[in-house]
Amino acid sequence: MVIIIRCNDILSDPRAMKYVRYLQDNSIEHKLIGWDRDGKNLELANSVMWKEQAGYNVGGFKAVKNRIGWMWFVYRQLCKMKPKDAIIHGCDVDSAFPAACYKLFHSKNKLIFDVFDWFSATLYNQKTYILAAFKFMEKFTVKHSDRVILCEQERIVQIPFKVSRSKLSILPNIPYFENDMFLKVDSTKRFDNDLITFSYVGGFSTDRCLFEIVSLAEKGLINLSIAGFGLLELEERLKKDNEILPNIRYYGKVKYEDGLNISYNSDVMYAMYQTVNPNNIYAAPNKYYEAMFLGKPLFTTKGTIVEKKVLDRNMGYVSGESEEEIASTIKSIELEDMTKKGLCARECWVISYKNYTNDYLNNEYLKF
Repeated sequence: MVIIIRCNDILSDPRAMKYVRYLQDNSIEHKLIGWDRDGKNLELANSVMWKEQAGYNVGGFKAVKNRIGWMWFVYRQLCKMKPKDAIIHGCDVDSAFPAACYKLFHSKNKLIFDVFDWFSATLYNQKTYILAAFKFMEKFTVKHSDRVILCEQERIVQIPFKVSRSKLSILPNIPYFENDMFLKVDSTKRFDNDLITFSYVGGFSTDRCLFEIVSLAEKGLINLSIAGFGLLELEERLKKDNEILPNIRYYGKVKYEDGLNISYNSDVMYAMYQTVNPNNIYAAPNKYYEAMFLGKPLFTTKGTIVEKKVLDRNMGYVSGESEEEIASTIKSIELEDMTKKGLCARECWVISYKNYTNDYLNNEYLKF
């Protein structure tokens, strides 16, 4: 049996659902432990959800309290399940750490620590004791894991201690679909002007240069199709823009496939990551591989791992992080070059990544 643990509703998480769909398609016994933050009572087969309602990007004492409550919930659920000879698959340290604690007393189970983000690198602006706590949790979890999955080879350098290479495994954030027949050209998602249409679908956080791209759309430099949630200030601003500006469409929170269709009907995918957050230098965004899947150019940040990959493959544009630099790069985009970069992105998908996830799951993951 496989037990997948993730601190969200799982359904909205493309990387977690990649594993879930694989287990379902291959009739492998599995259970899911998740967190229904929005209180939507989503029905997901073989799942148990923590019902504590909580927002995203919440800081302070409340965030600490929620995180501890979540980890205690995970530990208690594992104690109730009493799995024997199971693979416990913890997605990120706040799911894998309580599983590692459980495994300490139930050693017949095996543990996968799937590192969606190296947490301690994201806590550069937090108090010392919080950073120290997460560093301990990460080291403890790696030590007691049987396999550590990273989303990019380059992220190995983020681990500040020695890890056996035999423990490490790489699975990038690649879309996992049997085909792309669900993608449709949709006139309702197009704009009635000659501006370039940018798309962003994902979480609203302070380190994604989202206020900059929204501001440029408000000034009429581009069309913007945007979907997601997180920062209430940005959500409210986009709701107002959606009502009064013809070149901005805000879709709110959408299903993964619907989000891909929004990007499919745009010209350029936006994926900026501010380097003030050290974790963003090693960002391994879904959007990088989604741009390949969709055949769209990617617009990303200078000074990141993604910049090098985008330039090496001639599949997009890179910019500094200020609104002025982003505007300057956008103004330099030519239609013919934009089309060429989209074709290069699709070619990379077909040659290198179309079968990557399926091969990984059928071989390395299944064998483990």
